[in-house]
Amino acid sequence: MPARVSDTFVLRTYPFRETDLIVSFLTRDLGKLREGARRADRKSFRHKV
Repeated sequence: MPARVSDTFVLRTYPFRETDLIVSFLTRDLGKLREGARRADRKSFRHKV
């Protein structure tokens, strides 16, 4: 699927698995959408050295 550029407003993020997030956002063109953001929650990797 090709990438699209649009004005967005993030409504909420939900944790999914260990480091992934589900992002719910609102766009002008397509309305309300949900997408997955892989490895977006990097808090768990900061202290594992």
